Amino acid sequence: MRILFLSNFYPPHAIGGYEQWCQEVADGLQARGHQVTVLTSRYGIQTGDATVSADDEPTVIRTLYLQADLAYYAPAAFFMQRRREERANQAALRRTLDEVQPDVLLVWGMWNLSHNLPAWAEQWLPGRVAYFISSYWPADVDPHTAYWQLPTRRRLAGLLKWPLRRLALTQLKRESYPPRLRFERAVCCSHYVRDTLVQAGKLPAQAGVLLGGSDPEPFLQVAKRNGQGDDDLLKVVYFGRLIHDKGVHTALQALYLLKQQELAGQVQLTILGSGHPAYETYLHSLVADFALHEQVRFVRQVPRDEIPQRLASFDAYLFTSIWPEPMARSVMEAMAAGLLVIGTAVGGQREMLTHEENALTFAAEDAAALAAHLVRVINEPALRMRLAQAGQQMVRNNFTLERMVRDVEAYLVQPMQHSGQHSAETTNARTFSF
Repeated sequence: MRILFLSNFYPPHAIGGYEQWCQEVADGLQARGHQVTVLTSRYGIQTGDATVSADDEPTVIRTLYLQADLAYYAPAAFFMQRRREERANQAALRRTLDEVQPDVLLVWGMWNLSHNLPAWAEQWLPGRVAYFISSYWPADVDPHTAYWQLPTRRRLAGLLKWPLRRLALTQLKRESYPPRLRFERAVCCSHYVRDTLVQAGKLPAQAGVLLGGSDPEPFLQVAKRNGQGDDDLLKVVYFGRLIHDKGVHTALQALYLLKQQELAGQVQLTILGSGHPAYETYLHSLVADFALHEQVRFVRQVPRDEIPQRLASFDAYLFTSIWPEPMARSVMEAMAAGLLVIGTAVGGQREMLTHEENALTFAAEDAAALAAHLVRVINEPALRMRLAQAGQQMVRNNFTLERMVRDVEAYLVQPMQHSGQHSAETTNARTFSF
């Protein structure tokens, strides 16, 4: 089968786990004998040849324009460049379809990428466009509308922006942007994402679920043996992006509460990663204000292939997210590495974290509850061991990359069902939550 992926980003030029999933699934499908091509954005490459190919990876065509710069929005570009770049995107998609002749086009990441692309694909490839949705992009406001509707803080700037706002929004309305996508074949990475988008009227009721997964082997190989480790010191880690939505400040607040109880000396927290400079500065200021220098250390982001070995030296992973993450790969990987997960059961994590069965959970930004869990884990090493083993087994049973690739393959080869003709039986068949 010839499969064309459409994604906003693709490794090595990626910003998160969603794009890493794209590469891993593409590689997995290619290993299963399919011809795979990826059409993605120019993000991260220099001008010149935008096509990257190698014997051991699918062809990657990096020609698409994003809607806006990742760091800031340039309003002049809306009037000076947008239409030209939309035409270039349309031509790039048409050219790729003609060259690849895909049996199916799989829409992957779409944040900051024009929704006209999947709309054109639905028009040109009727019945052969499928979606794997691992974010809330169908419900997100596009960057153009978001910027022009955003009020200004200064009166003079508002007066200058007002006529341009009307012109820009009128132009988008005239173009019927964003287009209404049909989503005839759509699956989401978690039931939470699916239910959220269906209830918002952004996906049809027959949309299914295809749970994500990660390769557990590198993490299983370094998983701690039962009974090993320093029982006198609980070593906990956060690894991931450092932005406010990840809630890492909650961990520092919990440590401060333990310090007030004279228990902070029994816990050592490592914050592994990097992110928004302002938030990183805020975290460092909390450590200074709470006098936690002996309990907290910061480690800059490391290459992904080093993560398994890094996790081997910890007892627990703190998943502190505030926002409802669709499906966190970090939770799967920490569990596979034999770490106890202490985390917020937000978003798709509700389908992974079961309190006192395979994890300890707490409400987002509830530092007191997190502190209480840490005390309990210090005092009950057997609990830590039991929950960590249960989490590891759950990942091996339900959240492997191998299973995910198999499910994606089955999803792509299944006969196309026409929208609006799905019985309850058909809907269940489309729910890939094995």
